[in-house]
Amino acid sequence: MRSDKQIAQFHKAHHLNLGILVFAFILVYVIVCIILSSKESKIVGYQVKNGTLSENRIYTGIALRDEYPVFSEATGYVSLFVREGERVAYNDTIYAIDETGKLSDLTEKDPNTSTTLSNTELNSLKQEIMLFSKEFNEKNFEDALIFENSVSEGMKRLENRELLLSIDEINSMHINDIINFYKSKNAGIVSYFLDGYEMKSPESLTKDDFDTDKYESKFVLNDDMIEAGSFVYKYTNNENWSLCILVPTEELKRLAEGEYVEVSFLKTQTKSWGKIHIVNQTDEYGIVQLSFTNSMVTFAPERFVEIELLVEEDTGLKVPNSSIAVNNFFLIDKDFVFIGGNNSNYGVNRQVISESGNIATKFTEVTIYDETEEEYYVSMSGLSAGDVLLYVEPEGGSPTASDGKTTFTVGKQGTLTGVYNINKGYADFKQIEVLYSNDEYSIVKSNSAVGLRAYDYIALDSSVVTDKDFVY
Repeated sequence: MRSDKQIAQFHKAHHLNLGILVFAFILVYVIVCIILSSKESKIVGYQVKNGTLSENRIYTGIALRDEYPVFSEATGYVSLFVREGERVAYNDTIYAIDETGKLSDLTEKDPNTSTTLSNTELNSLKQEIMLFSKEFNEKNFEDALIFENSVSEGMKRLENRELLLSIDEINSMHINDIINFYKSKNAGIVSYFLDGYEMKSPESLTKDDFDTDKYESKFVLNDDMIEAGSFVYKYTNNENWSLCILVPTEELKRLAEGEYVEVSFLKTQTKSWGKIHIVNQTDEYGIVQLSFTNSMVTFAPERFVEIELLVEEDTGLKVPNSSIAVNNFFLIDKDFVFIGGNNSNYGVNRQVISESGNIATKFTEVTIYDETEEEYYVSMSGLSAGDVLLYVEPEGGSPTASDGKTTFTVGKQGTLTGVYNINKGYADFKQIEVLYSNDEYSIVKSNSAVGLRAYDYIALDSSVVTDKDFVY
């Protein structure tokens, strides 16, 4: 028999499982990718397409006219005989000044007296009511009270006009010696408000003048007590007038391209062509004067007029404003950029220090994004401010640059506007020319050769992208 002591035990060899190793590697890779993707902003693509740029071109304009204020020659209660915005001829009776108030009593002594409206006056009143009904908003109920007062004031002036037909009665009461009647010295359109804009010109307007919350005006109403020398009415004697609007700078570029623009008056839904003149332009806005030779009478009682500019829609490559980036580039003298290297690409001869401490030259490829007559816009990748570039004498050319220099120091910079094209799986900066913009989108010029084209994919958010980033 064999003794137990003669039995030898062998340990089982451990073999490396290749499948488990591969699985572990993939697991680690996935975990790392998840961690990295959670920390970095994902590059989202946007497909460029041809489109239109819709803009809100509704403005509140300041109406400027040749307005001539007239001031009272006496102190007393005023009675007005002409409706707001009505045309008067020379020597028409405009108003009266009553020192006692008896003239007002005459218009109220017979409540059964009716005021007859002419066809013109009746049609004018109907138009006012229709326009008010169309624009009325229940949230602004105070507008109804203002309109009611306006109509009542107009009727009061008609009553006063009827009183003029009873001039014999006034004379018989012997009160005409204390009631002074005043006639127009010029023909024109009559208004009864004074707001300080009467003597303003388009060039004198400022941004604050367009703030309707700060606007103040003085109205003269029937039976108001006025002092001698105070404002009583004003007249406008011609149809030439203008509307001035405050326009953002980007919209100014479009308006500057034409001499006239079609304007829609929102209150009356009528249209007219205004001649364009730009004044007081700043970096943020400009004041545009739109001149007209008609429709002045319609808006004579108003200082602020709402309009819409009817311009052609802008079409082209439509990109989100979030995709647009402004990048810095080195400006390199063209004499120091040449074709060379193994791939015959553009590059520069950069001065470097070799391992032995000697000065040497190294060909460094550069990407050209734009150019002027004398300089290239090149990528800042591979170059640093302070690098010295050496002039390379072309075959049969001069041993120095056009300015006589043999070296160029990198440092001067410029900016270009563009987007990041991601068609090839990485971010490639492409310069663009923005034609028009609104708050969300821009229309850019199409460049089928080297720039942006329809159906290209670009980074939606340029703030999370740098040049040559990979898209995953």
